[in-house]
Amino acid sequence: MNIQKSLETIKRYKWMILTVFILTMVVGFFFLRNLPHDYRSEAKLSTGLLDPSRQLAPDNASYTGPDVIIKLNQQFSTIMDIMKMPKNISLLSYRLILHDLKDQKAAFRPWSEELKGLSAQQRTEAIAIFEERLNRKQVLTPLDTGRVRLYQMVTSMGYDEKSIGKKLDISHEQNSDFISVAFTSHNTLLSVFVVNTLSKDFINNYSVEQIGNKNTAIVVLDSLLKKKEAVMNDRIRQLKDYKIRNGVLNLDKQSQIVYQQITDNETRKNQALIDKQAAQAALKSVNEKLASRSNDKYLGAEVLEDNRAIISIKNKIQAAEDVYLRNGYKAADKKTVDSLQQQLSSRLIKSNDQYVSDPLIAKQSLVQRRISLGIEIERATAGINDIDRELAKLNAKFSGMVPFDAGVQDFERNADVATKEYLEILSRYNQTSLDKNIGLRLQLVQEGIPTTPENSKKLIFLALSAIASLAICFCTLFLLSVLDRSINNGAELRSALQAKLIGELGFIDADPNNTTKIWTERQPEGSFAVFRNQLRTLRFELDSLLFKNNHKVLGLTAANSSAGDAFTVINLAYAFAAMGKNVLLIGGQELISTLKKLDIAADQTITAVLQGTSVSETKPFSFVKNDLEGRSLLEIRDRAGLSETFDHLRSRFDLILIDFEPLEEGKGNREWISMVDQYTAIFTAGSTLNEQQKAKLVELNRDEKFAGWMITGVKQP
Repeated sequence: MNIQKSLETIKRYKWMILTVFILTMVVGFFFLRNLPHDYRSEAKLSTGLLDPSRQLAPDNASYTGPDVIIKLNQQFSTIMDIMKMPKNISLLSYRLILHDLKDQKAAFRPWSEELKGLSAQQRTEAIAIFEERLNRKQVLTPLDTGRVRLYQMVTSMGYDEKSIGKKLDISHEQNSDFISVAFTSHNTLLSVFVVNTLSKDFINNYSVEQIGNKNTAIVVLDSLLKKKEAVMNDRIRQLKDYKIRNGVLNLDKQSQIVYQQITDNETRKNQALIDKQAAQAALKSVNEKLASRSNDKYLGAEVLEDNRAIISIKNKIQAAEDVYLRNGYKAADKKTVDSLQQQLSSRLIKSNDQYVSDPLIAKQSLVQRRISLGIEIERATAGINDIDRELAKLNAKFSGMVPFDAGVQDFERNADVATKEYLEILSRYNQTSLDKNIGLRLQLVQEGIPTTPENSKKLIFLALSAIASLAICFCTLFLLSVLDRSINNGAELRSALQAKLIGELGFIDADPNNTTKIWTERQPEGSFAVFRNQLRTLRFELDSLLFKNNHKVLGLTAANSSAGDAFTVINLAYAFAAMGKNVLLIGGQELISTLKKLDIAADQTITAVLQGTSVSETKPFSFVKNDLEGRSLLEIRDRAGLSETFDHLRSRFDLILIDFEPLEEGKGNREWISMVDQYTAIFTAGSTLNEQQKAKLVELNRDEKFAGWMITGVKQP
């Protein structure tokens, strides 16, 4: 996409764009000057959804956070969608058409041709049918086209659903409890009638539908409630009968008591076993102490020896005292007695120090302890047996409760499920009954009233029409420029063919008189002066190219045939002749008509020249007609002869210009190209090239004799 080309296209057609803009503004002004005023009327409906004073038990109590907003928005959207339904708009359509049919003078809009064409009988019949459909609340459809074409009548007056919907606006403002119903028309009374009638009809119909739906729901819930109540009572009765039949008062409490008793008895048994084992361990220890010989000392086994020793000493003392008495109290006997007394005292002291308590008492205590431990063991054994018997009774009692408990739980579960279902249905029944009595009640809190005209939109429409016209013009030109594959200047030609550009010539009408103006007038004006300067530039480039290589024969061809090519070739010959050069132009039939108007002789042919006829020189340049009489150059003379002829022409003329056939038509151009020193191609601006043509023309760049391209007919922006 060439942006520059698009901008140039827009610049080229700027006056057309300006003209379209002005015409649009003028036409729009005349169309809009009698634009009727718009009157907007608005009514407001209160829903009570956001008014706590009108809600005894709001149904949104179970919703929290964002759920409340979503729920409320859904309710508002539902109300507005119902209001826009065809069944409600049809009622409005009936009331509007009836209003206009009953009184033509008070009609909101002038009667349409459909209404004017009704006879008095047909109008009366139409009114009756419309009133009947209104009472039945039937929807108006395009199929209502009987003998009295109801739909066409309503549509012709603009009272159909589609026409009303374009001007009807039903909306809800954020955080507001009101729904706004607005209508815009060219009659303020029509706007008031539409919003008030639609609002009142909708409130009445909506309330009736809501109550009807609630009554239907209540009937269904009441029937379901009775069934659930019967199921609940039956299951409660089954539970009661099962308890009575099996003597179960409170199975849960009884089982808890029995289980607690089992636990307590098991605790007592464990404690009795512990006490029995402790008593047995203590009895074993006592028996070991009484039976062990290692404990004789502790139990008084050594007391006998001490007693024997004391008795022996005492006997010895008694014998010594007898001897002492019998011997008459001798000192030696006295000493013996004293010695024995000391031994007795020492033995008694030793015995007293060794035995603090009486060993017999300790042994007696152990014997008594063994007796008491035996009694404790017997008592513990008897207690354990009693506990085992009690546990057996309790376990048997508890085991007998398990089947009853499973049965009771089954009946209780069924009764509980039935009760929950009943309570849920009862809650919904109560809620529905409550909603029926104090539920959603729409109110028309603000009726529509006549208003002043809305601000005129004439300027807006004018501005929009002007913008639209400019947008259309720009888009059209832009698309044309994008889709346009024509080549219009040298830069585009150079980009398309990737070739050298020798020169660029502006657009001039191909008229011989214009050639005269260009070269005979000393100071031509306007485009002629520009064209002559462009020719001079082109002439300089070609002359420099020929002079550098010491060439004199220059071939001229074209991309395709064009009326402007002959004009360009003749002016190029004039340009070289203006330098004082003796120029010979060899061209085809298309040049002759122009040359005759310029009073240049055109009766010489190349066939005659090749056959030896001398070329007659004329001013400002000489011309030889490229007429081979259906033959080619090599068919007239061989290469040596052709070279000789062209060498002779080079010697007589400073420059030889040969105009070939266009590239797309010239089948014999290759022979002519072999005779020239260099050749150039002419491209007419505005021509288009497909990819195949471009590929062929790009191949010219490989030819060493090809000097480059010149483009003609370039229109200046």
